[in-house]
Amino acid sequence: MLVKAILTGNGDYGKSLKQRRWAAVGMLCIGLVGFACWFLLVPESHLSEHAQSFYLGAASGITSGALILFIRTQYLLTHPQAQRKAKIKETDEREMHIIRTAAQMAGGLTIFGVVLSLFIVLPLNIDAYYALMGVVFFYAAVFFLSSLWLSKRL
Repeated sequence: MLVKAILTGNGDYGKSLKQRRWAAVGMLCIGLVGFACWFLLVPESHLSEHAQSFYLGAASGITSGALILFIRTQYLLTHPQAQRKAKIKETDEREMHIIRTAAQMAGGLTIFGVVLSLFIVLPLNIDAYYALMGVVFFYAAVFFLSSLWLSKRL
């Protein structure tokens, strides 16, 4: 969903699909780097089992998502009838409104959840507190910068 929202191809659906394919290739590279780290660096490290498992899980998830995105995009690029159907669905006003509303709700609930967890985490682990504060500041900065950019663009 996020890739579809970001890579619009300036209204050209074919260009958008080509951008998505390149995004899938980039994600695939990230997943493969994760696997390389898991095979080459993690076994000799002093990381906890949980941290070691993160590499395998994250690399598997990113690689799987990238492969699905790549296959789906390649299918749409080579099958014009399926491409027309997908274009109609993606450009449908109702569908676009649902996606925008869902993104707004997810962002709002996530930031409120992070702020709530700050109260719980502060007495338990100061490093986790700073990490969560970083997420809050990052969210605020992205919101501010994107609203500036959109106000000039739209």
